[in-house]
Amino acid sequence: MMHPLIETIQKTSEFSPEAADLFLSIFEEKEYKKNTILLESGKVSHEVFFILKGALRQFYIDENGNEKICNFSFENEFLTDLESFSRQIPSHSTIIAQEDCICLVTNCVKLVEAIKKSDDIAKFFSVVVENVAADSIRRTKSLLSFSPEKQFLELIQDKPQILQRIPQRYIAQYLGIAPESLSRIRKRLAKS
Repeated sequence: MMHPLIETIQKTSEFSPEAADLFLSIFEEKEYKKNTILLESGKVSHEVFFILKGALRQFYIDENGNEKICNFSFENEFLTDLESFSRQIPSHSTIIAQEDCICLVTNCVKLVEAIKKSDDIAKFFSVVVENVAADSIRRTKSLLSFSPEKQFLELIQDKPQILQRIPQRYIAQYLGIAPESLSRIRKRLAKS
């Protein structure tokens, strides 16, 4: 059976067996209890997380001290603060374990070395960066152009497990609305 990390990569990139072995060798499996902070705002992001089991939440704190959720990640997804990781500058976001998690973790030094050694890994990392940029643009467009109801529909289409695994207050925060507004949206959608 193929490793979940390699199986995920094979969906977007060609990966030779040698590249797969090298890539797997730079990751270490780590377990995190729910509410463990994996990256704290103001610290440099040195690690990339690939989720084998569990969920992570990424958020910013606005100037009024309010949490603004920008991302939920689940099994077979990567997460880091890409700007902090790639530029090695302090992160503006925090990443926290939303559930008990098992992640594969690598660091910047190991990843750069692997990219130098393998064209397959370099191409894959380029695809990851492109996907992060495209997701960021899509999220911005959604926030600026769509109603909360349409954003909610997009979210549950993209991440159908979210309603069972993420508290409603966090989903509302992600959408930029009050939990009561999300309840009304869900009731309206349930009727139709």
